[in-house]
Amino acid sequence: MRRRLRDMPTREQLDQLYATPHQHAAWGDHRIRVDVTAALAGHLFSGGHTIADLSCGDAAIARRVAARHGGNLILGDYAPGYEYTGPIEKTIRFLRWRQAHLFICSETIEHLDDPDAVLKLIRDKAEHLILSTPDGEDNDHNPEHVWAWDAEAVEQMLKVAGFQPVVHTTLDLRPAGFTYSYQIWGCR
Repeated sequence: MRRRLRDMPTREQLDQLYATPHQHAAWGDHRIRVDVTAALAGHLFSGGHTIADLSCGDAAIARRVAARHGGNLILGDYAPGYEYTGPIEKTIRFLRWRQAHLFICSETIEHLDDPDAVLKLIRDKAEHLILSTPDGEDNDHNPEHVWAWDAEAVEQMLKVAGFQPVVHTTLDLRPAGFTYSYQIWGCR
């Protein structure tokens, strides 16, 4: 299942939605998702190399992986505050070919107009990818989400972009009263 939920917000709307970097600690489900994503990312990362996250919010995942395993960080976000600021579709072009050993793309692709194109751009810049996105979102209550999909659709997107999924888990937090079930992918 893959479904477009809405048209892409305008530049002015994006500037309002993403005026400041996302702070994961404000939501219980995001704290759990960040913990699990960082743990999986640590298994894909051999340390001492470059970790890139150009939609990093508060950069919790990248900083945790680097703190545990070493490595250089390349951080960016739509919101100001990082060396690379603006839409990921543009900032990713500043990275050299396969510059990142690990590229973190957490809770990003559902916000993009053309997530397939961005995944292909990431493939050119990174050896490994850790990706998270909602799984099976069946409504459009979040005005930031442009897309909804299930694991089968995301797996296909990853493969078409040139990634080989090596780990996948579903983090279903709905039984605990949270809104989302998350799918987390590790690829090479």
